[in-house]
Amino acid sequence: MRAIVVTRSVDLAAPRSSVWPLVAETDRFNRWMGMREVTFRPIEVGARSGARYVGETRAAGFKLVYEEFPFEWSLERSFGVHRRMRGGPVESYTWRCTLEAAPATERAPDGGTRATVRFEITPRAWVLGPVAWINARRFVSEFARLCARIEAHVAAGAPSPYVEPVSPADAARVAAAVGRLREAGVDSTLAARLGDRVRDGPDADVARMRPFEVADEWGLPRREVLRAFLRGVPAGLVEMRWGLLCPSCLTASEQAKALDEVPPEGHCQLCDITFDLDLDRAVEATFRPHKAFRDVPEGTFCIGGPSRTPHVLLQASVDPGDTRELEAPAGAGRYRLFARGGSTASVEVEASAPSNVEVDLDDQGLRPHALRVSPGGRVQIRSRCSDTRHVKIERLAFASSAATAHEVSTMDEFRTLFSSDLLKRGTPLKVARAALLFSDLTASTALYARVGDAAAFRLVDDHFDLLREVVRRHDGAVVKTMGDAVMAAFVDSRTCALAALDPLARFEIFCAQAKHGEHVGLKLGMYAGPCYVVTANGALDYFGQTVNVASRLQHLARSGEIVMPVDVFESLQDASGGGDAPLAPGERPAAAREKFETMVKGVDHPLRLVRVALAPVTAPRSIPAGAVAPSPRP
Repeated sequence: MRAIVVTRSVDLAAPRSSVWPLVAETDRFNRWMGMREVTFRPIEVGARSGARYVGETRAAGFKLVYEEFPFEWSLERSFGVHRRMRGGPVESYTWRCTLEAAPATERAPDGGTRATVRFEITPRAWVLGPVAWINARRFVSEFARLCARIEAHVAAGAPSPYVEPVSPADAARVAAAVGRLREAGVDSTLAARLGDRVRDGPDADVARMRPFEVADEWGLPRREVLRAFLRGVPAGLVEMRWGLLCPSCLTASEQAKALDEVPPEGHCQLCDITFDLDLDRAVEATFRPHKAFRDVPEGTFCIGGPSRTPHVLLQASVDPGDTRELEAPAGAGRYRLFARGGSTASVEVEASAPSNVEVDLDDQGLRPHALRVSPGGRVQIRSRCSDTRHVKIERLAFASSAATAHEVSTMDEFRTLFSSDLLKRGTPLKVARAALLFSDLTASTALYARVGDAAAFRLVDDHFDLLREVVRRHDGAVVKTMGDAVMAAFVDSRTCALAALDPLARFEIFCAQAKHGEHVGLKLGMYAGPCYVVTANGALDYFGQTVNVASRLQHLARSGEIVMPVDVFESLQDASGGGDAPLAPGERPAAAREKFETMVKGVDHPLRLVRVALAPVTAPRSIPAGAVAPSPRP
């Protein structure tokens, strides 16, 4: 049966760079058109098809089941998708949007955009042609109406077309939950803004809220907004989900309602790769309105489209035996060519490189593994695969907006409010890099004999309160206490080091004010590296070589010192202009006492370490490397 094709062009005064982010929002476009949710499942194993999913939905009273092929696009130029129906009145349809730079006019002095949509639909029988034609006309008309709304939004400041749809909310219950947020210590203005988002935000904005994206939109500190979202769960305002992020497309390939549902491995159906689940890379916390407050559709309206993967500049499918020509990025730099199944090749775009390069793709992957091409040059991909594969050119440097499970688990609010949200027992998950801090109260054993159990326990417990407050103020979490020692976890080395330096001055004041404080001291050690997170004794705990090294560095410290890697301390000095490491305003800085190298059990090379202590009151702000300052009170 011959395909029916309907096209329409719309001229916009806005440039392509302003039109693209809106017109390529396929999920929002489908919601805005009033389409139904789609249930997607992986295409059957062994299917000889370039499609990756089977979608099921309803339209005009018909049940529609179709094979969803990967979207194809070129950034700010074109995008489209092909769908092959499994039964029903239509065999297949393809739609494609093209954006062309329009010449300058009086209405668009800097040049505008011509947006063209082409809808091609193939009915199963000629008698169904008029129905297919009507549906094609309806689609392109809706697209033209969307373009008019985009034009009004970009050029005249009218509301975005995607402020709709908004499912109804129970305003009274939302207001009550906002009140509970304020009672829990969340800033009043932030609590109100979060309540407004949950009550009035478009469905597309609230179905999967990413706290860091919201924070960036509001111009607020990321962890402050994340903290508000975490507080919003027991307040009844939002529910938390765990998304499993594919390392290639960076989208949530699967969702889990609790950490104990997170498997040790993830699989991305689109990219066709299986990957380890690193808590600091592949598992993120997202939030949605509590179902009792607002029933937002949980289904998917579009599983592909350029807006889902903004780091992907170009995506295209290559059939077996065919050659597909791709245009290299216009900007010089390093990129990556990815082929479905996990094969990759580095792409270096530079002016002195060839304007045309050839790449072979077969069932073993891409060859060569490294390419050089000039900006805007041609990359020709010859496929010798047994099936259709999609390929994509990705940016390597792309800022992450994911509030990862590791970052969430290093927050005191999470460990306090979600103590039951634990990993499945016996399922350790990797963290590519965690910063760990160990502390120890020196002379505490003798203190019990000297002043008695009750007085000694009171001093030890009060010192725990001091350390918990310091760890919290530096965005870390106390993992556990062991006797009179503390183990804490942080996202990065610098934050951990600052959290280790902070107690030096505070503990000196604490000892001066606390009864029997003159009998004890504090020593600390910190180290960062890969480790594993596991459920132990009803809490999230860390284990691995990094944990062992951090503990041993604490044992190397003397009372009043912290032992840390030299490079970490030097990074603090660089940040403070080359002087001593900073503490809180008005407090004495910390200075290097001694730099040294030592072997640590389990590490096959000497570690370059530094002993850090409070700078003496009468000493200059910086102590030369190797110099030894007077020891503090033991």
